[in-house]
Amino acid sequence: MKLLTPGPVQVPRRVLEALARQPLFHRSEEFRRVFGEVLENLSKLYPGSEPVVIPGTGTLAVDAMVYNYVEPGDKVLAVVNGVFGERLVEALGSRGAEVLVLESRPGESVPYEAVEEEALRVRGLKAIAVVHNETSTGVAVRCLDKLRDLAHGLGALLLVDSVSGFPAEPIPPGIDVIATASHKAMLATPGASILYVSAKPRSSKGVPPSMRLDKFIESRAASETPYTPPINTLYALRASTEYILEMGVTRYQELHAERAKAVYSLVRAKPLVKDVAARSRTVAAFELARAREAIGELASNGYAVAGGMGALRDRVVRVGLMGEIERQDLEAVARVLNKYAGTA
Repeated sequence: MKLLTPGPVQVPRRVLEALARQPLFHRSEEFRRVFGEVLENLSKLYPGSEPVVIPGTGTLAVDAMVYNYVEPGDKVLAVVNGVFGERLVEALGSRGAEVLVLESRPGESVPYEAVEEEALRVRGLKAIAVVHNETSTGVAVRCLDKLRDLAHGLGALLLVDSVSGFPAEPIPPGIDVIATASHKAMLATPGASILYVSAKPRSSKGVPPSMRLDKFIESRAASETPYTPPINTLYALRASTEYILEMGVTRYQELHAERAKAVYSLVRAKPLVKDVAARSRTVAAFELARAREAIGELASNGYAVAGGMGALRDRVVRVGLMGEIERQDLEAVARVLNKYAGTA
C-alpha cells in the first residue's frame, strides 16, 4: 500500500534504513552528536529561529505552543479554517484563554481584512493563532507575513500551527512560534514534536513538565534533552532533513507546488478549495458524493488516501502530496477519482 495520505507519509528508503538501528543511550556523546546534527539541520530549514524537539506528535506540538505562550485569561484571536483550527481553539480553551474565533466556510479561508478588523477591535490582545496549512480542507493561509506584522504592531504574538505545511509550504521569517512534527512534510516517521521559537516562552506556571519548553531550550545548548527523546525518530529525522537540504528548501517547496498543480489538473472532481491561490501544496481535497467507494477502490489498487473530516467526512477525498511519490502515482489516483467525478 502506497501512502498518499496527509500523514504519515510515504517515507524514503534511506530514512527507513536510518530508523532501523539500535537506539543509543541518550546521555552518551554519540547521541549528543546525532542530536546536534538534527538541530543543525532543522535550523537550516528555518534560519533565525530556534528549533526545539520534544517527544510527541503534531497535536502535542500545538499544545506545547499554547501552554508555553498563552497565560490563563489571555485574549487570543483564533483563525479557524477547518477541523484543526477547531482543535487549536480547543487547546486555547483548555489553557484558560479568552478565545475570540473567526471562522470560514469549508474550503475557504478567513480573509486577512477580517482578521485585521477584529484584532484592532480587541483591547489587550495577547496573540493571534492560526493553522497555516489546514489538513482537513487543503486550505493554506498565505498572509502570514501580514498576520505577523499585525500581531507585532499590537504587541501580540503570532502562533502558527504548520504541522502539515512546513517545510513544504514557505513560511516568512520572524514568526514567533511554529508548531510542526516529524511525520508529514518533514519526511520522517511519527514521534517528534517540533517547534521553532523566535520568542522566549511566556509561561511555565501550569505547564506539564514534559511540555515545558524552557527545559528543552536549556538542555539544547549541550545537545541534550531533559527527558528520554524519541531516539529512532531522531535517526529518521536526521536522514530526512539531510534529504531535504540536499535537494534545497526552495526546490523542495517547488516540487510540492508542482504536485499540487498536477493533481488538480488530472482530477476532474470538484475541488473543495475554489480559490487556486489558497490551495495547499501538501493536501488536495475533492468533493465526491461516493467518497468512501472511491477510497475503497483506491485501496484495492494499492493506494491509501484520506476521507474528509468532521461534517465533510463522507463527501470529501483528501490526497496527500508529501512523501516519496511520483507523477505516475498521481495519475493512478486521478484515474480512479475521475470514475466518481460526476457524483458530487
